[in-house]
Amino acid sequence: MGTKCSGKVQMLGWLMGLLLLSACTSLTRPPTQVASANVVAALSGPTDHGFARAMAPRPLAFPRDHGAHPEYQTEWWYYTGVLEDEAGQLFGYQLTFFRTALEPDMPTRSSDLATNQVYMAHFALTDVAGGRHVSFERYSRGAGGLASATGEPTYQVWLEDWSVQQTAPGVVHMQAAAERDGEEVSVDLTLRETRPPVLHGVAGLSQKGPEPGNASYYYSLIGLETTGSVTRQGRTAQVQGRSWMDHEFGTSALSADAVGWDWFSIQLDDGMALMLAQIRTRDGGRLRDFHGTVIFPDNRQETVAADDFQLTVLDHWTSPNTGVTYPSGWQLELPRFDLTLQISPLLRDQEMQVSFVYWEGAVTVTGNRGEEPVQGIGYVELTGYGSEREGLQR
Repeated sequence: MGTKCSGKVQMLGWLMGLLLLSACTSLTRPPTQVASANVVAALSGPTDHGFARAMAPRPLAFPRDHGAHPEYQTEWWYYTGVLEDEAGQLFGYQLTFFRTALEPDMPTRSSDLATNQVYMAHFALTDVAGGRHVSFERYSRGAGGLASATGEPTYQVWLEDWSVQQTAPGVVHMQAAAERDGEEVSVDLTLRETRPPVLHGVAGLSQKGPEPGNASYYYSLIGLETTGSVTRQGRTAQVQGRSWMDHEFGTSALSADAVGWDWFSIQLDDGMALMLAQIRTRDGGRLRDFHGTVIFPDNRQETVAADDFQLTVLDHWTSPNTGVTYPSGWQLELPRFDLTLQISPLLRDQEMQVSFVYWEGAVTVTGNRGEEPVQGIGYVELTGYGSEREGLQR
């Protein structure tokens, strides 16, 4: 997000949707970047009561619920992963699709391009050895075959030629390519499910604040076995690794005192995994309603409450492009799970240079589970930094 509507919470999925509504109604690329603090301000506004709300758990069935849920205002499909080539060099990637409904009802016009749905996508690649992170953004209307998402009979989500498409049960093919300064950047990957879906919150109902309906439906596919190729700087490398997919949909808004969030997905080599997020507030605290999930190697899962974890910032990094200062390294302690982790960016500069600025990047994880050392990989999303309301001390 997570943000992710972010960038996955992101990443709370609905953040991007509200930004998209305000910045992209014309379906053209915004001429200037918008500070991430303004995204949080937009997300704090009222919601349209003509849309469905996430009030109680609902049955989720797949692949049907991998598809779009247009009765809800916002939705995202968020893929991240850490990959390694044959020489041992590491890459991180993000491909996220965001959907927002501009109004609850479809327009009555007969045109094939008439729609109340707008899509946005973010694509980013981190080349760790090359010390480079590049990011791209696209918008399109959800009509005329330009962008959409379906779950039945098979799952696919796409925006023009950026796509994720099911090729067999539990298997998808991902493609995205873009150009920067004459250089092609692309991923061509196959992702295979190895574990059952993780339903966050209460059977997939993830509360984002104390208000009724301030929630979303949120699940993840973790441990996605990933193979394929990455192209950058004129070279194509064969890669393999692990990916993580988040899908979230709802009609919601941040509580009025929220200023941003920190979202983490972690996959340890011993099979334990973790999704964790904190929504930061103006007074330097965090909302207690949104938390996380621990997934054990045998696929059992337990909810992580606000009192279950302590997150300590170990370092900061200031962007030379925006002047925004972000946390850049953390210690995460979960005493109830006998887990202590150190989380470090694979590259400090993984700032997303899109229509609003946020930090989304690949991380490496080390630490201990009881007396046993553990290690793994993950992704982190940071939004709302740079806001004068909260300072830069988190």
